[in-house]
Amino acid sequence: MLLATVVAMSLAVAMPVNAQSRKDKKAAKKAQWEMEQKQQREEAELKHKLRMDSIANAGKVAEQKAAKEEADRRAAEAEAKAKQKKAEEAAALEEKEFNEPCMEYASTAELIQARGIGEDLEQQLSAEMARSAALEELGSQISTKVQALLMNYKKSVRQNLKRESLRRVEGLTMSEVDQATGFRVACRKTMTYVQNGERIFKTYMVIELGEDQLLKPIYEGIQKDDELKIDGDYQSFKKEFDDHFKNQSEESLQEIINQ
Repeated sequence: MLLATVVAMSLAVAMPVNAQSRKDKKAAKKAQWEMEQKQQREEAELKHKLRMDSIANAGKVAEQKAAKEEADRRAAEAEAKAKQKKAEEAAALEEKEFNEPCMEYASTAELIQARGIGEDLEQQLSAEMARSAALEELGSQISTKVQALLMNYKKSVRQNLKRESLRRVEGLTMSEVDQATGFRVACRKTMTYVQNGERIFKTYMVIELGEDQLLKPIYEGIQKDDELKIDGDYQSFKKEFDDHFKNQSEESLQEIINQ
């Protein structure tokens, strides 16, 4: 009986102790798990932070590289512009030949060519001014050639021709030549430039008149006058003109007139 009582008391004492031990183990296990979870979170956060820092640093490096490349590009561009400006300034000091448009045209025995230049704010008006200037020069050349031809005519064909007769012939021929519409535009070029904030049109023009268009009215004017009429056909008259006036400058023709 006493033995049973002692065993019962021992069991009563042992049961709470065992229960407490299991509870402690469970708590310890839970604490361990929570610690592991916390450690994993901290490791994940650290890795994330390191990754973000790496990305930020890479972006910063890229920005610095781009900024340096842009600065280098601007410096190179500024240097290139400075070199170009220096070269342009040096070129501006050099002597250069200026080839005026339409300058390749010149009068010959077969053609009388005259040039004119016109400037205006309107392109069409600049062309009209150039045409008027060219026609004025053409008229001057025709007048000079006609006078020289008549003086030569007086010396070689009609030595005793009176001055009044010469003037009559000149008036006849010049009136017919002035009415000639056979001239053509050999060259026309328009350029522009800006002056005081306005665009200016500058037109260069060359007009030409054929030898026949000059000589035929003269020959026909002479042949219409009984006192002045000459022997020989137009071709002989033309040959006479070519023999005396081929490639003659206007200065040479003036000398003939003034003799």
